[in-house]
Amino acid sequence: MATIKIETTQAEQDKVFEVIKRNTGKVIAVSRIAELAGMNQNRVRFVIVDLVENKRINRIPVKAFNARYIRYKYEVTK
Repeated sequence: MATIKIETTQAEQDKVFEVIKRNTGKVIAVSRIAELAGMNQNRVRFVIVDLVENKRINRIPVKAFNARYIRYKYEVTK
C-alpha cells in the first residue's frame, strides 16, 4: 500500500507550536488551533503529527467520544 508523506515547513511548525505553547495543558480542538494560527485545519493536523514525532509536544487523549473522535490536550516538552 502506498504511503503519502506531507512535508511541513519550519514556519508552519513554529506558528502551531506558539499557539499550543499559549494553550498548554488546555483541551483544545484542532479547528481552534488552526483559527489561532491563521492556517488551514487540515494542514495543522499534519503539523501536529510532525511536532509529536520531533518530541516538541505531547498529545494526551482526554475524552474519547468513539474510536475515531478523540479530544486531546497538548503540552510543550521543550
